[in-house]
Amino acid sequence: MADQLRTLINPTLLNLVVDTIIPYSQTAPLNFAVVARNFIGAPPVANDVVQKVWPVLLALSSLGLDNIPDLTTFLPPASDPEFPRQALGLQLLVDQMPRRLCKGIDTRWTNAYFDVISLQYAQALDALPEAEKPHSWARWKELGATLDYWVIARTWLVAPFVHADQVLIHERAAALTEETRRHVEQATRTTDPYRAQRDAILSDVYGFPRVVAEGPPEWVVTLQDYTYWMCMLMDTHKPIVDKFGSYPYRNAYFGRDDTPEEEEWFETTNDFARPSRDVRERLRRDVEAGVWTALGAGREE
Repeated sequence: MADQLRTLINPTLLNLVVDTIIPYSQTAPLNFAVVARNFIGAPPVANDVVQKVWPVLLALSSLGLDNIPDLTTFLPPASDPEFPRQALGLQLLVDQMPRRLCKGIDTRWTNAYFDVISLQYAQALDALPEAEKPHSWARWKELGATLDYWVIARTWLVAPFVHADQVLIHERAAALTEETRRHVEQATRTTDPYRAQRDAILSDVYGFPRVVAEGPPEWVVTLQDYTYWMCMLMDTHKPIVDKFGSYPYRNAYFGRDDTPEEEEWFETTNDFARPSRDVRERLRRDVEAGVWTALGAGREE
């Protein structure tokens, strides 16, 4: 199976994944009103891309978490100029493609399987020497990328830390987000207007669902507008995990019971991101039986 993965996961596929999730010029200025809208409401993945990505997800799902190979070995050497883009493609493959393609009962694979793989991979990339990290501006600048493109690429490379359930991981997510914010502040000689609200943002357990429901403000049109709004959105995840120790809407995927406080959170947020009752019941049966419904069952529903 490892040999099959090495055939499936190749530079052509990883570049395709990057261009699918980030369908913008790497070298030209971007319209961030469009970028922001697409971030909240991403278009469906094209069928030809699905046909190339799905076999990889199936192959990974058949291995089991204890047998996942070191994903960094699928990349060129860190010194290779193509390393940042290939590293990004692999991150998007295991972090974003399951989110785009897995529905219904398959969402357990996204949250309790691929997110585990994605975080381990993100941590491996983050542990590289500073000059080799694929989320650094210096690496993308060497490729001729604009700061516009780098902000988007870095957001996705940091995303697995934001998706994690662990409180300590969110400390790293917050630090990486702050690095992004400061870099753009310095590059554009502006100040993030959300800084004045940061204490409130980092203590508001309802901020994340509210910001998602509201979508990007109309004034998000420039690089700095987008960066500051995105950094705020990333920060809104942290208070949820700080309060509950994990995301309430992921409880069903791990067989965790909802606490009374979490039930109140669901009531207030209109069941934000919570699986349907039918899916929750099926997940409960699977978890209690120690089995996984095969990946792909959700696509048939």
